[in-house]
Amino acid sequence: MRKSCFIALALLVSFMAVPIIRADESAIRKTLAEYVDVFNQKAAEKVGAYWTENGTHTDRETGERTEGRVAIQADMAKVFSAQSDCKLSATIDRIKFISPDVANVEGETTVVLSDAEPIISTYTAIVVHQGDKWLLDSVEEFPLPQPVSSTAALQELQWLIGEWVDDSGDVKVSTTFRWTANQAFLLRSFDVESKDGVAMTGTQVIGWDPRGQQIRSWSFNSDGSFGESTWTRSGDSWLSKSAQTLASGDVASGTYIVERIDDGAFTMQLIGHEVNGAPQAAGAPVTLVRAPEKPATEATSQKN
Repeated sequence: MRKSCFIALALLVSFMAVPIIRADESAIRKTLAEYVDVFNQKAAEKVGAYWTENGTHTDRETGERTEGRVAIQADMAKVFSAQSDCKLSATIDRIKFISPDVANVEGETTVVLSDAEPIISTYTAIVVHQGDKWLLDSVEEFPLPQPVSSTAALQELQWLIGEWVDDSGDVKVSTTFRWTANQAFLLRSFDVESKDGVAMTGTQVIGWDPRGQQIRSWSFNSDGSFGESTWTRSGDSWLSKSAQTLASGDVASGTYIVERIDDGAFTMQLIGHEVNGAPQAAGAPVTLVRAPEKPATEATSQKN
């Protein structure tokens, strides 16, 4: 009987803890979202307020360690002064409670700079509950592990394989992604069709650059324009930083944001678009949906 009472008490405590943990997890996510927001405001003092007095930040790639809220705040002020256009984004993969007032958070951060490739790191953080706030007590950042082959590097884009279509506007855009031999590259082909017929076709080859340790792509369009891009992941999105030579000889640049919605849809948007250095209006997001599978007889006849 005594044992049964202890079991019942333990179950009661565990059930009561569930909503508390969920509420605290929500509060932690809110705190980290606010931290990203004040970082992007370049407000060093506000950033410092999200750390404990003796908080530590460690960069495992460089070995640099910063100790204390004051030192971290000073470092942030230097970063904001040197890189006034830097922008931070972060994702949370897991939150594990060590005690009711201490939790371990794991995720990924991306720092975007206008004159360099985005810096992507994984992180593990210890957050503690002090007063009515969750504060960062320690953060360790790690460089992303590099893939050992082009196939392994491109697996994160595997979900693109297949046929996609956008016919929501005046033109219809059809896109197909497929593997090349040995899955060494991803091959994208597309055509833009208006009421008067096919307006443009193009091909894009996406591969892994083992020297630069990044995903790159090369594009060739039917109007004679061509270009290349570097790809980096930012949470659920991919940033494709592009430089193009247009058919006219003009030079264009910009960043395409490719964001996966679910298995059946993704969006693309061009931002930071320039032609010969002159800013252009940002493009509206375009949503592509996975095309319905074709009947076996139709697919066979097309192959033949």
